[in-house]
Amino acid sequence: MDHPHKVDVLLAHEVDVSKATTFLLHQLDCDHWYVACHHENLFVYHLTKGVTDRYAVSFQCTLPVEKGIYHGSRAWSLSIIPLHGVEALPEAKENEIKAGFAEMT
Repeated sequence: MDHPHKVDVLLAHEVDVSKATTFLLHQLDCDHWYVACHHENLFVYHLTKGVTDRYAVSFQCTLPVEKGIYHGSRAWSLSIIPLHGVEALPEAKENEIKAGFAEMT
């Protein structure tokens, strides 16, 4: 299913999923996350503000892992999808997020 407001981020280098999630919580004004689902090397996290799910973030990880974030999983690509009633990310915010990932080690 294609989402019209989906932001795909092809990372210049692999990033730690835990660091990436913390970075996105701050950038997207969220305060918590949880694993919505995973299958082999694909993880989908929901980022929340209070009790409201605001964004789904899918991480393509390097290897199939059992518990990605707890075992130093690294991502090579991610997508951000605004959920129910959340506006699409402005282009300036998209660029800020992409630049932040480019600087992440």
